Parts: sequence; C-alpha cells; structure tokens
Amino acid sequence: MKKMMIGLSVCIFLAATAYGGKLSLKFNGGGTYLMGGDFNKACDGFRDYEKSILGAGETLVDNLKKLGLGFQFGGEVLYEISPSLAAGVEIGYLSASVDSGFERSAFSYKQTLSPTLSAVPITLNMHYFIPLGAKMKLNVVAGAGAFLSHLKYGYEIIDTRYPYSGTWKPETKTVFGAKAGVGLEYSLSNRIALTFDIGGRFAEITGFKGPWSGTYVGVEKSGTGTLYYYELDGQYPLVGIYETLSAAGHYQNVREGKFSLSGLSALIGVRIKI
Repeated sequence: MKKMMIGLSVCIFLAATAYGGKLSLKFNGGGTYLMGGDFNKACDGFRDYEKSILGAGETLVDNLKKLGLGFQFGGEVLYEISPSLAAGVEIGYLSASVDSGFERSAFSYKQTLSPTLSAVPITLNMHYFIPLGAKMKLNVVAGAGAFLSHLKYGYEIIDTRYPYSGTWKPETKTVFGAKAGVGLEYSLSNRIALTFDIGGRFAEITGFKGPWSGTYVGVEKSGTGTLYYYELDGQYPLVGIYETLSAAGHYQNVREGKFSLSGLSALIGVRIKI
C-alpha cells in the first residue's frame, strides 16, 4: 500500500510537469467524530451488567463515556487536470480519546478505561469543482487509501480487595479506508482561497495486539494481549484484553475486538496555488 501511494504521487507530479497542470497546496484542520466500534458497545454492556448485580442499598455512579469527539488536521497536494477536476495526495492526522468508567459503593470499587485512538490517513483523492459565482466553488471529493492506526489503552481498578492498573500498547495496524465529502472554496485572490469541508470516512480495525504491563494487588505483571469482544451470558457486550479467549460458559459470541475510525469531520483551511 505504501509503495502504491508513493508511486501514484510521483505520477501526479510528473503529469503536472509534463502537461503544465496547476499545482496547489491545501491545509486544513478542525473537529472529528469517531464511531468507536466495540468499545462503545461495551460501555452499554458494562452499564447494564453492573445495574443487574447491584446489591440492596448499593449505588452506582455512571461515568461511562463513549469514544467519539476528537481533532483532525492534514495537508494535500492537488494537481488540476482541468478547471473542474483535480487529483490530490493527502496525508493527515486524527485522534480521539476518552476517560470512561463507573463506581460502585461496595468495596469502594471504581473502574476507569482510557483509550486513545489515532490514525495517519494517506489517501488519493479526486475533486470535482462546481462554480457557484465569481469567487465561490463547490468541491465534491472522494478518495481512498491507507490508515496507519494506533491505539493506547489505559485501565485502572480501585478496589479494597483487588486493585489493578496498567497500560496496553498494541502494535500499529494499517488498514484500507475510504472518504467522501463536500466543501466550499472562497477565493481571496488568484492564488489563495479559504476552504470549508464536511466529510465522512470508513475505516475499521481488528486484531489489535501488543504488550501490556501493570500492577495487580501490588505485584508487577506483564504479557502480550489481544482485544476481544464477547457477550457475557449472551446479553452484555463487553471487551477485554486476553492472551487468548474462546467461547465457553458465560462467554459467548467471542471474536477479536474492533475499533472504528469511521465517522464525520468538519474542517476549515486554505488552498494556495503554486
């Protein structure tokens, strides 16, 4: 995938040189929203399960938050094939994080999960421009490419019986993804235009695996784990980090867990013709 991206980038540059097409640089940034994947399902599962086992007079403080809001920025080189059509090579960065958990009055129990999901998307894009007046254009874009994805996953359990804390740092995963969106360009001069873009993307990651380390009841522990999704008693969707996990007993519908980069973005920026 990386070699293909580099090769196509070189082709676009050579085409611009050979045929005199116009090159421009686009930079933008703003907010993004991620769908989250199985982690977000597990927030509902933890909540429903903990409510089902509360003892008489016991309280539950619900601070289970789903992975969603984050930030995004990037840059793109565009080659104008014609006044209404351009090809681009884009590289960016997006990230979202959350501290999610709950507390129970029994044993002063508190559990916190702290995932940070980030990615470097490298995409090839096609732009179609529609004039909306002397200075404004509508920009319709679609693209696809590689998403170099990284997850950092912290966890902590405060319990008078079995305190536990640690961090899991799985290996970077590269997955294929796609994007599409619409935007507006407003020309400030012959060379500079302001941009506003709203877009969606699709990219999902399974098979996160890597080393973990932590402290369990005062003892240092470490190992290698994979994120698994399972349904406890067939009705509570949960995720956990295990060396291996198979369906048996209370664990049903077991599979490797999935994180999702799919979502929406709203970006503002500038395009400069060179």
